[in-house]
Amino acid sequence: MGLGLVWGVVARVFMRLLTTTPSFSWSGTLFILGLAAVAGACLGLVHAARVAERSRWWRLAALPALALFAGPGSVLAPATIGMAMVLRGGRVVRVVGAVVVSGSPLLAVSSGETTGATSTQVAGVALMVLSAAPLGWGLAEVVCRWRPRQRLTTQVVEDPAAPRGSLAPV
Repeated sequence: MGLGLVWGVVARVFMRLLTTTPSFSWSGTLFILGLAAVAGACLGLVHAARVAERSRWWRLAALPALALFAGPGSVLAPATIGMAMVLRGGRVVRVVGAVVVSGSPLLAVSSGETTGATSTQVAGVALMVLSAAPLGWGLAEVVCRWRPRQRLTTQVVEDPAAPRGSLAPV
């Protein structure tokens, strides 16, 4: 949750750098910070379930995190997907992911209303692409293959002192 909140602060900073008319409301800022905190908590829950070798159904706990990509957050989707490919893919997938990550600023710039970018907007785009790294890690935690779950089994041997045909646990 704390890391999600930190990511929300970074997201709010790059949003401030990207815009040409910075006019943010407290309600919008708190909504973004709250949404990022909830998304961080959900991804932390999925990571904990993965480490504890829980059921793959725990991946569904990350569904609320998809709200980050609604509306203007959709600009983050290509960089996030590309970063997940770079972090967890094979050789070819990593190269494709690197191309997607490096091409995602073009999407951010082309979706803006101005064609000439200022130095603060360039810094905002760079920060936006860097902020895709933790999102890519979270996406990779959710969609990549989980290790097979280990089932607990009890070893059973035949007890020589027991009547024939009876089994005793070890």
